[in-house]
Amino acid sequence: MISLLRGRIARKELGSVIVDVGGVGYGVTVPLSTFYRLPEIGGDAELIIHTHMKDSGIELFGFLNEDEKAVFNLLIGVSGVGPKLAISILSNVDPGEFASAVASGELQKKKIPGIGPKLASRLQNELKDKVPKLSISEDTKREGTIAGDVISALLNLGYKKNEIDEQIKQLDEIASRENDIEKALRESLKLMKNIS
Repeated sequence: MISLLRGRIARKELGSVIVDVGGVGYGVTVPLSTFYRLPEIGGDAELIIHTHMKDSGIELFGFLNEDEKAVFNLLIGVSGVGPKLAISILSNVDPGEFASAVASGELQKKKIPGIGPKLASRLQNELKDKVPKLSISEDTKREGTIAGDVISALLNLGYKKNEIDEQIKQLDEIASRENDIEKALRESLKLMKNIS
């Protein structure tokens, strides 16, 4: 069973990559959320792997973080949801958003491609008790939000993760006050400069 691949990206096509590990190329299907965060061809990557066995052989599904894999595992545990559909769902909604939609009973309102009313209802019923046990990381919950964009921009500007984590409460407050990313980033930069 393959659980992790660390190697060089040899090929990259929408939704799938080939990872070269010591001269052996492993084809891996990935959700778009992982695909867009992977380096370009030739870059090094590490993927958390789910190995799916079937009659025609094995298929590998890869994720950049444990949160995506945890939600993927929950999804494929529901009857009628195979790995491909689970990947498609994760390509359209991040793990934190999915978990909170199930926990709050709002999944049907999300309009996620691949999830019709019947499946949404089944997912809701089968996963509502399992989702609270998922420990979705705070970073994943911020993905796709102004706070997440600000943190990503600060990292790109050279601030270290531990420096950002020390100010995370104030950064979250700034992001919740501002609905414009540029203003939120300007305020956040002022905060970080005053501290350094």
